Amino acid sequence: MNKIKNLVLIPNTTKKIDEEKLYSLVKRLHDGGCRIGVLKDAVHMTEHLCELVYTLEDVSELSTCQMAVVLGGDGSIIDAAHRIMPYNIPIVGINFGHVGFMSALEINELELIDRLLLGEYTTDERMMLDAAVLDRDGKERVRYTVLNDLVLTNGPVARLITFDVYCDGVKVQTCRSDGAVVATPTGSTAYSLSAGGPVLDPTLEGICFTPICPHTLGSRPVVFRGDSSIVIRDINNNNSSVYLNADGRDVIHINEGDSISIAKSEYKVKLVRFKRYGFLSVLNAKLSGN
Repeated sequence: MNKIKNLVLIPNTTKKIDEEKLYSLVKRLHDGGCRIGVLKDAVHMTEHLCELVYTLEDVSELSTCQMAVVLGGDGSIIDAAHRIMPYNIPIVGINFGHVGFMSALEINELELIDRLLLGEYTTDERMMLDAAVLDRDGKERVRYTVLNDLVLTNGPVARLITFDVYCDGVKVQTCRSDGAVVATPTGSTAYSLSAGGPVLDPTLEGICFTPICPHTLGSRPVVFRGDSSIVIRDINNNNSSVYLNADGRDVIHINEGDSISIAKSEYKVKLVRFKRYGFLSVLNAKLSGN
């Protein structure tokens, strides 16, 4: 693999990150010959590292970076993935959060970052989903790209939503539920799992549909092929508000007559791996609390 010469450091700016651990990490990378950039919104977190890092004055400068080192949990990695998505930069996740399914390292394993400099790593490609909200005339209201999931849910008044689900033009089921989660394999260990959905190996390509608290026995989780075209339509809000949440970042109110079209995105996220054990070992460790 090519030697990493330029990378961007993306810390979660809402978390308290130990300055000594951050210094140790950056010093290792700097001494290994890396030029380390930080985005403007994180400059205040790296003031004590001014001799080791530089500021990326414009987001377009990400095109010069070969790698992104993200400090935080899964949410931080998702946020970073959206920011660097157009630049196809692999992500090294260092878990300063709670779950860390997507992280390459834990906070107490910073010495393993040396493997990045030696080229001793692999990358996993994770699929993303594109979603378009269309009005009753078929005009696109908004479009999202997600790494984790799309959540159709009711508002503050707890009332059932009724909607139909189609796959490649074929009606799959009519749901009466509190909503639904449409997840990538990466997102199958998030809200979808809590709602009773299956866990998918994140390197697969599939679309996981999970009803939230279904009121009918026929509404069950379904895993569709990765190249499927999913449409949710005939959404009856039962005189309540209905919203679509994209990766926990963007929310739009669903109007009467709207439909939601979902398909595999052309974008993918590359996650760096250093350890030999695979996803199932991580799953066991995370879900058992070890």
